[in-house]
Amino acid sequence: MRALECGYDVILTADTISEIIATRKVSARQALLRRCDWLMQSAKCIWPSNEIVKLLISRHLREPVQFNWQAVEVRARVYEHMLPRRAFSDTVHEKQRSQQFDLLHSFRKLWRQLRPEVDKILLADPTKRPTNYKEAVAIAQRDGGVLWGFGEWLYQWVSNTKPSQTEIESFMRACPPFRAAAYALVMAWYNWSLRDQNDTTPVAGRNDLMMAVYMPYCERFISDDWAHRKDLRLIAEEAALDCQVLSLDEFTSGLILAV
Repeated sequence: MRALECGYDVILTADTISEIIATRKVSARQALLRRCDWLMQSAKCIWPSNEIVKLLISRHLREPVQFNWQAVEVRARVYEHMLPRRAFSDTVHEKQRSQQFDLLHSFRKLWRQLRPEVDKILLADPTKRPTNYKEAVAIAQRDGGVLWGFGEWLYQWVSNTKPSQTEIESFMRACPPFRAAAYALVMAWYNWSLRDQNDTTPVAGRNDLMMAVYMPYCERFISDDWAHRKDLRLIAEEAALDCQVLSLDEFTSGLILAV
């Protein structure tokens, strides 16, 4: 904690804060919030991943030629003011917890509903089923592939107009956080719609996958969840995001502390 204060620009993500607020056990929640208080002495907060995507698309709609994703303000000062003041009622904890589980359930359900249709297509030739995320990305990147479809869906969610594949390809090149979101959706598609059901390797959930949006904003992304790190590392590699995804032990082993 002291090393972070001395040598790093620390970012707290709103998605993580929401999960902390949703923690059911009071003592655990308070301990986590106190740790956030310490971090907030030298940290800043940034908006939820979906809000960042919305802000980026909105700016691109207004300034398509001059668009610069790094010039879009994503700092969430309301979180910075709220955390130390505990400016949320007791009922917020349960509401936040309920919302988190509802989002996770609906997200998984969405992708699992696609599996029967995908299985029908692959039944004729099971060898076409991708055996890893890299192979799924290769399929998704084909002309008319789902990568561009996911990008079109995200963009249309804000713009209410459907862009062409060429426009989406151009925006993905210009906007790494948007590109990360689209590749995260490809990961969800692979994990729950395509992957062999006999493969029981743990996978990241909705929140963890959509945190891919945060990776272009930092050089190191720290997570102590194995499945989270695994999936984000693969997304970073395939989406060409310049970010290391590290465990806490991996991060702290690299710290040089002055005695």
